[in-house]
Amino acid sequence: MTLIASFKKLGRASSQSDRRPSMRKADREAGRIVAMVPMASLAALLCVGLGVDFSGQTLAEQQLRDQAGYCAREGSNQITMGATSTVLAVAQAQNCLARTGTIGTVFLSGRNLVVEVRGSYDTKLLSILMINRLPLKGTATMQIMQGR
Repeated sequence: MTLIASFKKLGRASSQSDRRPSMRKADREAGRIVAMVPMASLAALLCVGLGVDFSGQTLAEQQLRDQAGYCAREGSNQITMGATSTVLAVAQAQNCLARTGTIGTVFLSGRNLVVEVRGSYDTKLLSILMINRLPLKGTATMQIMQGR
């Protein structure tokens, strides 16, 4: 074997050993699912938490509006039962709020008795994200037909 032939053979051997074997697509993507599953689980939990807590907030807000409507009706009934002063209607609505333990205000706006109530909803799943309470507000208006 000549010297040139041995160098050629040596060159071919070294260049073949330096090459990396081509990786299949499956090998390149191996392990990516490990990072994707926790992120997808967290996103799913967030979506469920939003659904549960915002539907609970909506229900609690509806109940608060119902309470405001009840107190506004009770105040306006004071006028229809013969009282001539709207001050009695306001006082009756405030008494209703106090009896039910609801935080709110009662005021007159023209010929309307307005009851505004406030509260909060304690979250169930969003507390994981440090969102512990959601504010609530309800308003009811009753038109006063007599008195003044």
